[in-house]
Amino acid sequence: MKNKNKNQLIILIGLLLVLGVGVSVYKITALGFSLSPDAKETVWTVEAAVSFVADGGPVEVSMNMPDNLNDLVVANIQDQAPGYDFKSMTKNGSNRGIWTAKSATGPQKIYLRADVYRRDGAGVRVAKGVEKGPKISILTGSAKTLAQSLIKDARKKGDDPVTVAMELLSLMNQPEVNVSSSRLLEMRGEFGGSLGLAQVLLNQAGVTSQRVKGLFLNGEGKKRKVKGYLEVKKGDSWVMLDPATATEIDSDSFLLWQVNNESMLEVIGGSKSKISFSTVATKILANQVAIDTGLNKDSLLIDFSIYSLPLQAQNSFKLLLLIPFGALIVVIMRNLVGVSTSGTFLPILIALTFLQTSLLAGLALFLLIVSVGLVLRSYLSHLNLLLVPRISAVLVFVIIIYLAISVISYKMGSDVGLLVTFFPMIIISWTIERMSILWEEEGPKEVLIQGGGTLLTASLIYLLLSNRFVGHLTYSFPELLLVVLAVILMIGSYTGYRLSELRRFEPLGRD
Repeated sequence: MKNKNKNQLIILIGLLLVLGVGVSVYKITALGFSLSPDAKETVWTVEAAVSFVADGGPVEVSMNMPDNLNDLVVANIQDQAPGYDFKSMTKNGSNRGIWTAKSATGPQKIYLRADVYRRDGAGVRVAKGVEKGPKISILTGSAKTLAQSLIKDARKKGDDPVTVAMELLSLMNQPEVNVSSSRLLEMRGEFGGSLGLAQVLLNQAGVTSQRVKGLFLNGEGKKRKVKGYLEVKKGDSWVMLDPATATEIDSDSFLLWQVNNESMLEVIGGSKSKISFSTVATKILANQVAIDTGLNKDSLLIDFSIYSLPLQAQNSFKLLLLIPFGALIVVIMRNLVGVSTSGTFLPILIALTFLQTSLLAGLALFLLIVSVGLVLRSYLSHLNLLLVPRISAVLVFVIIIYLAISVISYKMGSDVGLLVTFFPMIIISWTIERMSILWEEEGPKEVLIQGGGTLLTASLIYLLLSNRFVGHLTYSFPELLLVVLAVILMIGSYTGYRLSELRRFEPLGRD
């Protein structure tokens, strides 16, 4: 039976360790959490400003929405349009924001703002026609003949899709040296411009391509405009080309906003519509980026966690999550070191008070309160009072001590005495009662041993809990409490000598 319980304990400890460490590693590797409390990441705030003149009747504004691409994640989308109802929906395979108003007159302004984060592994294009290409015109007659001639010239340097596309764009940029290019460019209006013509020619050459528009986030400023580029499919990836220079460009910081024939902006019930963009980059804590991204992606690990609570509740839990680490220190000090304390968890309560008062001020106030309380409690011993009235009297004494220390300290020009109110008076009263009984039964030496052990343990807990790194770990990785629990269970099964007993039993070892 004993071995069975031991095996159960080992299995339980193993499960707690695997679960606690496993979830933490997943949050670091998959969700982007950082072990450092100072780690920061760049966040781009992108704002689209739509302006138009309303005709005086119902208005509907539809705008294409930015999408995730190349590890960029679009989150925290907000709109600012007084008098308009806003909703987002997927229409014809693209994500769109739609504003509606029953009536609007005169100049109108609508703003859409989004935060863009970089998150490894997030480079998924959502509903942007990657798999489903646009309808591409079929070349016939003389246009087909000219296209075949131009494609033949473009293939002279290789059949690789990217090479063909770059050569084709280069020839289109030099119509004066290529007759086929010059004559085809005269027809570009039939294909939606030069980019549309390039896409038709690449389709004729058997190269999959698409037109994209968006912003490069490595630049900042107001009234920026989206620019058009050509993407060529090479294997399972897309290669972006600049049509103006016929060169390959790095799309790592490219925010995708429009693909192929998607409309950027549609206004019903208005005229003279325009759209401009602004971008600004800021640095915020890496874990906040991970939390916002997780909430945006509806990650269960984030959505059903402390991060989904109101901020006031989160702040409360930040303190509560530290308490198990204090309990671990108590277990280590009592079971492994052999330090005696007054009460099992009194050191934790005192340490939590020290977090409000500072260590030195807290130690001084605690010693002063308990010392004066013991003197007053010794007087009550001569009155032979019953337990409950005696403790109640001690409580009254403690409140009077609090008041006296605060008033005297303030009159002396110091605010330190005002911190005395952070000490839990009920716990202090019971501590004074326990120490008084211990003094009567065991003597002052045992009171000093337990009192000193309590303050030593409380000081160590304070030093641990006041550490920024520990606070960061408990808030960012609350699953580590399972690891703390596993360590406590391991210590709980330890039956060997305590550190303080080694000197006591040292002669037996020599014999």
